[in-house]
Amino acid sequence: MAARSRTSSARVAEDSAVREGAGGGAAPDLRGRPPAWRRPARLVRPLAVVLAVLVVVGPLVRLAVDGVAGRPDLPQAWLTEAARLVDLDEEGNLPTYFSAALLAATAAGLAVAAALVRARGLRAWPLAVPAAVAALLSVDELASLHEQLALLADLLGVDAGLRFSWVVPGVVVAAVVGAGLLLVARRMAPRLRWRLVVAGAVYLLGALVVETVTGGMFRPAPPGGLEPVQSTAYVLLNAVEEGLEMVGALLALRAVLLALRVTAAPHGLVVDLDPDRPVLAAQARVAA
Repeated sequence: MAARSRTSSARVAEDSAVREGAGGGAAPDLRGRPPAWRRPARLVRPLAVVLAVLVVVGPLVRLAVDGVAGRPDLPQAWLTEAARLVDLDEEGNLPTYFSAALLAATAAGLAVAAALVRARGLRAWPLAVPAAVAALLSVDELASLHEQLALLADLLGVDAGLRFSWVVPGVVVAAVVGAGLLLVARRMAPRLRWRLVVAGAVYLLGALVVETVTGGMFRPAPPGGLEPVQSTAYVLLNAVEEGLEMVGALLALRAVLLALRVTAAPHGLVVDLDPDRPVLAAQARVAA
């Protein structure tokens, strides 16, 4: 009882101090809580929920619609469009826009961090280069630019018998760009560097490795015919592939957001680098 009484007294005193501050100026922050949205990485949790919903709902709807394909008593056109809207194997739909948004947000976060680093008189290119790559990946997600590599594979005759022949030159491009990014990442602070490396590895696991496997399971349309219903294994493995790409993009976004902080100011929100989480190796050495 005595402890409960002391707690109640402390709360009353706290409320009185807040009221006094409201009458004579700004109330003090008695509890030492950071301003709202101080840690933008909190946005990752709701985004992860959206990601999980898309990865689960997409294949379920696709399989359900495939299961009733051809039934004249059902609105086939409506069902097909509903499945296309959430199908992870389609373009220009909700999963595509979500993936593109994650990559665009990652590019924007890296660009903001680069600008803040530049304002401190430090070299910004270790952050600007991956920002440009993330922006290009976002555009590719919307425009499917990588599939144009199939033309190069056919021209050079290096399709290796794969259904998705763009994978062969895609591996070469990914290796070159990845090696360049690893060299750039040496200038980043270790924590940010390894978070982005893990994110990139997860993304490539889905975009290249799993997609190569799903390509062997794909049932192409006959000449002049419609695309046949794909197998359940293909639909589920395709969900794994696209899910890994989205998880990789979300991990990259989280790595960037953890390096930033947003504080409330009289004129609005102010974005700055988190002093406890350096983004460049030079900053990390000074902090150490």
